[in-house]
Amino acid sequence: MSLLDHLMPLISSPWIYLIVFVLVAIDGFFPAMPSEAVVISLSALSTSGSANLAALAVAVVAGGMAGDWIAYALGRGAGRRVRSRKLIAAKQRAERALGRYGGTAILVGRFLPYGRTASGLTSGSMSFPAGRFRLFSFLASAAWAAYIIGLGLLGGVAFADSPMLGTGFGLAIGMSVAAVGAFVQRRQARRKKAVREPERQLVEAGRPEA
Repeated sequence: MSLLDHLMPLISSPWIYLIVFVLVAIDGFFPAMPSEAVVISLSALSTSGSANLAALAVAVVAGGMAGDWIAYALGRGAGRRVRSRKLIAAKQRAERALGRYGGTAILVGRFLPYGRTASGLTSGSMSFPAGRFRLFSFLASAAWAAYIIGLGLLGGVAFADSPMLGTGFGLAIGMSVAAVGAFVQRRQARRKKAVREPERQLVEAGRPEA
């Protein structure tokens, strides 16, 4: 009997959607949870009728919003207790980004490594309006659900005879997209640093000696 045969009773149970909800929610403030792998796997299996796609989408969106709200609440509490200069500086940079792009930063952050947790915590710490946060949390959760379920469906269709291969295919695409996003982020950060460094040196050169 294969591993899939052992897992089928759980996959076919309604409890699996509660598990998905909990995993996606925890992933909002503890990004080590394997929520992506679980959702992609269930999406791939849905092509063979083993999972209810609509129920899965509802669980993912609801879990996404619940986790975002917990991160937001944690951010509000932590923001009042920050004393470290480095943490204060990092918080100020995050606030400027969120202040510049508004809710779009929450939406885009969902697709960046650790971006979901960072945007939730920062939104709370800078008292981003709760109503707007819930709105963009819903939009981000819905967009992420469509994306991550779509990866699983793509793998399930491409490897209809092998659900495990379909899952692996979806995970590989997701990891590749995340790696490209992280690479672009690092390049942009280095480019900004390279532009600002000459300006900083000019400012320091113009300061009168003590």
